Amino acid sequence: MISSRAGDGSLDHGAIMIVAFIHDERFTRDSSGAYYSSGTLPYRSFARYLRHFDRVVMVGRLGRASDSPMRTLASGEGVEFDCIPVAGTSLLGYLLAARRRVREVLARVDCAIIRLPSLLGLVAAREASASGTPWMAEVVGDAFESLWTHGSRRGKAAAIPMYLLIRHYASRARSTIYVSSTLRRRYPPGGHWVAASNVFIDAPREELLRRRLTRIGNGGHLASATLGLVGSYDVAYKGHETALRALALMQRPDRRVTLRCIGIGDPSRWRVLAERLGLTTLVDLGGPLPHGAAVLEWMDDLDICIVPSLTEGLPRCLIEAMSRALPSVASRTGGIPELLEARWLHRRGDERELARLVDRLLDSPEELAAQARRNWATAANYSATVLEERRDGLVRQFKSSIEDGLVGRSGPARTA
Repeated sequence: MISSRAGDGSLDHGAIMIVAFIHDERFTRDSSGAYYSSGTLPYRSFARYLRHFDRVVMVGRLGRASDSPMRTLASGEGVEFDCIPVAGTSLLGYLLAARRRVREVLARVDCAIIRLPSLLGLVAAREASASGTPWMAEVVGDAFESLWTHGSRRGKAAAIPMYLLIRHYASRARSTIYVSSTLRRRYPPGGHWVAASNVFIDAPREELLRRRLTRIGNGGHLASATLGLVGSYDVAYKGHETALRALALMQRPDRRVTLRCIGIGDPSRWRVLAERLGLTTLVDLGGPLPHGAAVLEWMDDLDICIVPSLTEGLPRCLIEAMSRALPSVASRTGGIPELLEARWLHRRGDERELARLVDRLLDSPEELAAQARRNWATAANYSATVLEERRDGLVRQFKSSIEDGLVGRSGPARTA
């Protein structure tokens, strides 16, 4: 690959401009050489940067094809993958390999986009800062809360160090994209920033709102209601336990409430809990669905979306649900209060409050219809057109600062 950086580290304006994208995402590769993501980084995540740069070099992890139950194509024109094999690798071995790979890639690109929190992202932020490579950050989650509520002692032990490291490096990035304003307050930027979710939705259609209002008006929820939850089964912080305990409290003689879940991972521990609570016939622990239309259509068959997470950045599934005019109840954490009214939020881990709010919605067709309208209207602020315009402005500014020589080998510039 031809780098566009001259021998003294300055930009050669006559060459192509290359950006590295660095994150812990685990990719798989098929026999044809195509790369696949679990859905976190599909090709369109890179395409947004190909509007500004000539090529993207993705540095992530490379796993076995059997490691991923769901595959979304990540390969495409303009994207090169330079991933680190992780099968059978210890943490120390991975970190050493990550440092070598990151140094090699940073030496042949003009700048980097580093997604945090991630171990590989922290390695890259350190190396980019040390080498003077211009870099910008994407902050997509709360490192502290994710680790603290992960459900393991190792997670709690790592929570504070990771929080301090992410906070430190977020302040050193030239530009930062946050998926929520809440994350910006917890991990303050050192330069320009915008809040822009990484959700991909079209502008909500009026047909979807009409269809939802018709469903509510038919009153089917009065005797039987279906709740939906989207999230990985492998972590505790998506709130499956809270949801199941709340579901047990919602059952009453005149209404049957069921819960449908979709997500990656092993749901066996939640199946055991459902059996212990006597909910076996009321809970469907389904596997993952392809991101996009399949998930949205699944949501159309729900009466209420619940997001009882113990931690969140800005949950894509909630925005997707709102775009389908789906009434929702969620925990008061992360960026969720930016999406829903306070009266539809519950304390984290509080199954009684979650059950009370769901019952309140189901008992009132007027409340269901009012929230459906509000959610549908709010989702328009998160359509792809709106978010891309916001994100593009920051990326253009970042690229311009490199072209104008405002960011040199001494490290990223600062703004007030």
